[in-house]
Amino acid sequence: MNGLATQFIPKYVMNAYGRDVNRARVPGQKIDERRSVSTARIVLSVQYDGSFRFLSLNPVDIRGDSAEWFGYDDGIPCSEAPTMLDVIAQAHEYIYGDDFNDRSCREYLEVDEDGILRRILGVPGLYTCYVVNGHYTYDADSVYGRWGFRGLGYRETAVSDLDVVEIFGFQDSIGLDYYTYFLNPDGSWLRTAQVAAGEPITMQHEGYLYVIGGPYRHIDRIEQRLVAPIPESKIAVVDPLSFDLIDVKDAVTDEKGFVTFSLDEPGGYYITAYDGIPPRNRANLSLPCLPVIVS
Repeated sequence: MNGLATQFIPKYVMNAYGRDVNRARVPGQKIDERRSVSTARIVLSVQYDGSFRFLSLNPVDIRGDSAEWFGYDDGIPCSEAPTMLDVIAQAHEYIYGDDFNDRSCREYLEVDEDGILRRILGVPGLYTCYVVNGHYTYDADSVYGRWGFRGLGYRETAVSDLDVVEIFGFQDSIGLDYYTYFLNPDGSWLRTAQVAAGEPITMQHEGYLYVIGGPYRHIDRIEQRLVAPIPESKIAVVDPLSFDLIDVKDAVTDEKGFVTFSLDEPGGYYITAYDGIPPRNRANLSLPCLPVIVS
């Protein structure tokens, strides 16, 4: 494992990932114009077509007026809370710097009148997906019916402090996008890990169909076979500067998505999995992100 790039992972990031929350994002109803522009300190990652474009080494502060600053319509007053559209607009600032400005912004990010992303990162954005704290965002007060809950759009999804926001997308899609994550051997959600150098880590790579299964309760996703283990996934460390994926030697998931590996050098790592084979071979897989501290 020599040569793997490590990074310092702040307690804030570990605490953010460590929260096992399952709450819907319902827009706030009260407007207090006396408040200044709201902010939310979050952990953010952006990926596209199997490559990370941005990954928080530290928390980032999202402004409630980021989208409006560039002329995009938002659905929640900036004094109340930042929205997912604010997050996406500001993510472009992090990725492109001064090249993303009020004159060039629509070359990178385009949103139509219905709040649908037509362009993101300079490429078609129709199949862009996101999760907050590992969950599809939905209106918990909506009627739970044939298609599950009513999903929330970019302009009505609020973000708050300690949220972990993952944005992922694919240029070509037929709606078979898997949001993937790691589980412990007992089936519980694995969000962070702290181990000694050389100590084995056993986990399972799993995912669910985002577009079709996202609005459902987890038990219904399972019953409708929208959840599946991901075999043949390669476990890798994410380089903290280049975002390149560095393979962990001999760490590949088995037919049930399980893998055991160890990290020999102390430090902080972001672990991911890629190139797995989902049940539907034409499906796209998001890259999971697991903060690991090796002592």
